[in-house]
Amino acid sequence: MKDQHLKERWIIGSLLLNLFLSILKLIFAFITGSLALIAEAIHSFSDLVASFISFIGVKLSAKKLSNFPYGLYKIENITAIVISFFLFFASYEILKESLLNEHKPEVKKPEYAIFVITVAMVLTFVYSHFEKKVGERLNSPTLIADAKHIWADFLSSAIVLAGLFGVMMGYQDVDKYAAGVVALFILYSGYEIFKEGIKVLLDVSLSEEDIDAIKFTLLKHPSVVEIKTIRGRVAGSHKFVEIELLLNNLGLREAHRIVDELATQIKEKVQNLDSVVIHYEPVRQEGLKIAVLSEEDGKVKDFSEGSKIVIVDIREDGKVDTVKHIYIQKSEREIGKLLSNLGVDIVITKNHPEDFDVRFLISKAGILVWETSEDEFEKAVQEVVKSWSNFNKRERIL
Repeated sequence: MKDQHLKERWIIGSLLLNLFLSILKLIFAFITGSLALIAEAIHSFSDLVASFISFIGVKLSAKKLSNFPYGLYKIENITAIVISFFLFFASYEILKESLLNEHKPEVKKPEYAIFVITVAMVLTFVYSHFEKKVGERLNSPTLIADAKHIWADFLSSAIVLAGLFGVMMGYQDVDKYAAGVVALFILYSGYEIFKEGIKVLLDVSLSEEDIDAIKFTLLKHPSVVEIKTIRGRVAGSHKFVEIELLLNNLGLREAHRIVDELATQIKEKVQNLDSVVIHYEPVRQEGLKIAVLSEEDGKVKDFSEGSKIVIVDIREDGKVDTVKHIYIQKSEREIGKLLSNLGVDIVITKNHPEDFDVRFLISKAGILVWETSEDEFEKAVQEVVKSWSNFNKRERIL
């Protein structure tokens, strides 16, 4: 809500600025007879109308209706496209007056026009600079488009100023040519705004920076095995993302907790993220996944002495595959939290953890703690494999 009010204040400020500049330029255009200044007055008037449309767009984009469950955010982008058409219109009018009109009006008192243009340049430069900063911070296409519109006014004013100096030196035609150059600046600015608005209306993807931030957040979590897809889109100031993940085999409640945790982390990384939808699937597992607490020398240790966790996959035929080594701090709580996110079936250790909270956390994750008297890593694993094979044989008989 605070961001919405801030947007509205900047758009109202733009309205007042363009109203003031339109009147000021129009008055002095009639006093001096400068075609370039008349063109600038038309340009500022188009800015005034465009700013009014921006204000309507910002107001409507905040509304949420039952028929539009994803919001009316794209109204901001539609508004930006409408602004671009006003820019095209202003460009056309200026080009027509400067290139097709054979009448050569004489500029009177160009110093008055120079004063007005200088005031306009200072005001538009300051306002467009700060409005663009706010628009980027709020990720508002309407504010950014409006700031670019005002910046186009500043650039056109600079061209007009140069033309007026030429008039003071006795070159009356320079005023006309300056007006034509102004039109080209406005035309380019309108094209850029139009292009960005169309991209969003066609559901352009999130930026590469946002996608990379999401991937980094997901992959650093130990429960995430693979990212299948990331689909994102932009609507107005807001972003939406849908993710498909493969997670370690976890209980439903635990998997749901991890997904909520990931969604929160992603929202912290990516600005203006309206919603994160994560679809998760368990890794297809036909064998057994074992974690062994051990030391660098390969000896099996307990929760307070192990310096690494070795992940081992046991295939259905009893073959052993060592997946990876994870180095850990000698802390029962840290080890318990890590194990609960790895989706293992069994953890081999010399003793159960002493901390009750750790024992409860491991049990909640559905992990069997296998106490072994074996010191050697291979022997401890084979002990589990042998028991599992015997269990499978009895299951088949039953």
